[in-house]
Amino acid sequence: MGMSAVAGAVANLPAGDQTVWAEATGFISTVCSDLDVGELIHGENFSLFEAMSALEIMDPKMDAGMATTGFKTAEEAINSGAAPVNLDVSQIIDVMDHLLACEATWHKGYSLAQTVFSCLYLLKLDRTFSNPLLHAYCKILRATCSLVRTAVTAGHNYEEEEIFTVAFGLPLEESDSKSLATLNAVEELVARQLRGSKTGAAKKKASEEVDALQESPALEEEYCKAVLCRMRFRKALHHIFLYMDKPQGRGLEMARKHIAAALVELANIQASSTFLSSQYGLVSGATNSTQSTASGRAAIGFDVNVNRRLLAPTPPRSIKILSWEEVLAYFEHLLNDLHHICSVPLDLGLEPLLHFLVDFQKSHPDLVARARLQLLLVQDGKIFGYETIATILYKTMNLQHDAFVQTSESEVVFQQAGRLTLSLVRLLCTNPAWQRRKLGKMLQDWSNFLQQAEILHGLPSHRELLGAQNKSWWKDNVLVGWAAEEICWVAAQFLLGGFELELYSPNEYCMIYWYLDHVLRTLLHCKVTKEKILFEKEQSRKVFEAADSAKKKGKKKKGLIKGAGKEIRLSTSILLLQCHIDLCSGFVWMLTALTEDQKIVHRKTNLNAEQERFFQRFELLHKVVVPEPMMYYHFKDATRHRNFSVRQVYQMSYDHFMDVSQHLQDLGQAVSRDTELSPLSRDQKLLEIRQMEQVALRNRLALQIALQAGSGETLKVSFEFSQHPCFAVAVVKKSG
Repeated sequence: MGMSAVAGAVANLPAGDQTVWAEATGFISTVCSDLDVGELIHGENFSLFEAMSALEIMDPKMDAGMATTGFKTAEEAINSGAAPVNLDVSQIIDVMDHLLACEATWHKGYSLAQTVFSCLYLLKLDRTFSNPLLHAYCKILRATCSLVRTAVTAGHNYEEEEIFTVAFGLPLEESDSKSLATLNAVEELVARQLRGSKTGAAKKKASEEVDALQESPALEEEYCKAVLCRMRFRKALHHIFLYMDKPQGRGLEMARKHIAAALVELANIQASSTFLSSQYGLVSGATNSTQSTASGRAAIGFDVNVNRRLLAPTPPRSIKILSWEEVLAYFEHLLNDLHHICSVPLDLGLEPLLHFLVDFQKSHPDLVARARLQLLLVQDGKIFGYETIATILYKTMNLQHDAFVQTSESEVVFQQAGRLTLSLVRLLCTNPAWQRRKLGKMLQDWSNFLQQAEILHGLPSHRELLGAQNKSWWKDNVLVGWAAEEICWVAAQFLLGGFELELYSPNEYCMIYWYLDHVLRTLLHCKVTKEKILFEKEQSRKVFEAADSAKKKGKKKKGLIKGAGKEIRLSTSILLLQCHIDLCSGFVWMLTALTEDQKIVHRKTNLNAEQERFFQRFELLHKVVVPEPMMYYHFKDATRHRNFSVRQVYQMSYDHFMDVSQHLQDLGQAVSRDTELSPLSRDQKLLEIRQMEQVALRNRLALQIALQAGSGETLKVSFEFSQHPCFAVAVVKKSG
């Protein structure tokens, strides 16, 4: 069977029991040579979700493998002498470091039984009573892991590959007060020894005389410092989680203090690595991808397979513990993310809150931080544990309390609005891949809600009102206008998320930017209309108050409406939207011009045509009411430049990128005076302004070079996302 015939047969295969099988060897061979690394075949019954869930051979998280070496039980390992209790201080530090590495590896998605609880001392904690340092550290670690697991499980915002929460009956539960008390007592002993090592043995006070950590007086101070910073880091981390658990954000201020302390101790831990590695002949500053301790030695008392019988019915996974450098980088990132969470204002409105969640995701937080954020945001169905979602929506829509809910039908619709909003807030705390999948499915729920709101109040179709550029839809029913705005915002996040996940091929950039431009323009129209209505209401209120005040004071009416004609000041979100729209338009015309000018040669593929890819990318957006669904012929008609020369299309693209630079100045001023922005959002907006400046500048230069080169294949243009995660930069190279 020929390749085209096989391709046609495969494309028409029905799903289910009636599947017809055909010879596909030739087709598969062609596909293998045609696909680049990372590209997938999209089939009716094999979508991206199934592809990501498929078994990947040699991936330790997906392929369990057959790692069966080591001891079978903890008792067997202990009886064989694998976990001696009488360790010297250097060996104890190695255990502390490797446990820290195991904890970070567990946070990254590996099994708790084969990471943290591969430590034999944790499994049999009673054996360590005779070693106070080891006992205190292991005890507080078990308690901290319990706090992390509880928070992640309560959030329900994770997938199995992100973190493994199954405890397999391992001894996680510990009394926090007892754990901290034990750690504090040992910390004080080490601190006294450190003070004694600094003053000298002859000057020690009798009350401060304690046993030395090791035999060499010259090394005592450095070993004391190394132990203290590790124990204090562990204590600070435990305190952070405890204070973040307090309801209504009452512990955030104390949590921030402990985060600052933990960062200091983490720096001390890193500084101690030089001393510890030098004691064993290792080169200072040398890195090893396999070492998980500061000294570079293997820690005593660990076996990754000791709990393998607890993991039935699956075989044990092959675990790769993070390296020491990766561990330090992970905890630094985690602490910075927790600091951003603890610094978020508790009085944020709904829109600033959604922007904060999007900006928070730009730092690529891991699951532990995202779970903590969700628990802080949504407590007992209330935002930050203070206000119900209904109250938040009333403030967002500028409504008086109970002004909308007058009938049982309207109450049901308003409750649905609250449920959708809470679902959106929770969803924005998930990982990017899961978030994008759910955003696509959520679009249909929001669209159904909009139609219900329109039917409830007997309003015309929102598409008709929007197409007529009529702002009465927002005046007549703010709920309808708000729902339309939220749908457009969700649709924009859905499309932008594909860039960050690298789901789009270069062949699709033009259609993606074109559809994104359409979505953003609809969102911009919603926002501008709303702000004009609110501005007019505010101006009317001020005029009325001024007139009423003048009437009471007996003043004339002349001049009371001074300033009523004041121009509306565009918000930060509107100005940012305008910049994104200009970038999208610039890219659409740039890609159109470069393709026509033979500077871009789209790679031909036998998998599917451009029209099929268009439908696959925007199928979910075709099911919603707003923004108006756009079809493939709309795209082809919009990018056809029958009345423009290639030079004119180049100029149109150049002008859009120039508009970006002009609008960025207004955006920078708006960000500086916006009091509703959280500190994180302000920093992210300023960073994005710099990123967009570079994108606009470099693309203008690329356009000039491409235009000067003339038509033909003398130059080749490719795109990379080196400056901005969603807007590409053109890279011009000589052909051949």
